[in-house]
Amino acid sequence: MSLNEWFKECCGVVVDASGGMGGSALAAAFAHSLVDAGKDYGEQRHLLLAAADRHHDIDFGTACLDRVEAIDAFLSRRAAVVDHEVRKRHFGGAKNKSWAAGAAYADLRFSPARPVESELLDAVDLMVSRLAEEGYVELQDEVLRDLRQGLGYYRPGEDVMRRRRTVRWLRGQNVLHCWVAAMLGGREPLIRVAEGAPGCWVTAANLFVDRKGCAFTYERLEHGVLRNDHLHRWLLSIIPRRPQQISSPAQ
Repeated sequence: MSLNEWFKECCGVVVDASGGMGGSALAAAFAHSLVDAGKDYGEQRHLLLAAADRHHDIDFGTACLDRVEAIDAFLSRRAAVVDHEVRKRHFGGAKNKSWAAGAAYADLRFSPARPVESELLDAVDLMVSRLAEEGYVELQDEVLRDLRQGLGYYRPGEDVMRRRRTVRWLRGQNVLHCWVAAMLGGREPLIRVAEGAPGCWVTAANLFVDRKGCAFTYERLEHGVLRNDHLHRWLLSIIPRRPQQISSPAQ
């Protein structure tokens, strides 16, 4: 497979690597094509590393790694800035300050922890629909789409730059903690965050508001505890599982 074909088939972008372009110029063209295609930082990072292994040009590989390190530095800095802003919003002011009003739109989102395929997208849609039917979120098409996209799952053709409204969570924050933690953990996580574990609760607090439209604090979400075992099991049961591989019977 040629490099042009690999860019198109494996990365979903078109880069003209013909005409002798290589090295840092080719890496820059590849990186810009990933941005133009709407790839998030986690996807860009993964594909840049894969490209450095696929195309054995040291200048190209070095430029790809430089881009990866720049993404890592940016995400670390962004996490620190968001952390500071959330702390200032929720913990500043008087000691008896009432809950702060939540933002109308979400700036952050999770990333998929699994390959985004149509079957999985259907399963994620089913999960958020079941939450709505049981009164956890509002049963409205746009709300369900905002929630799915906030988890990082976009259907082909959906605009990744579209502004997503924050989702009103109609149950307690301990329930929200349990559901988010279950999607992040275990042997088959559904979602992840590029910043690592500390960023997941900042992201969750950014995606949701409570039933009154007030902001959640990431510290409260992080330390939530759900003592209802029946409800805990139900939340686990609605999270899509990976298809089980069926082994052939021994001959």
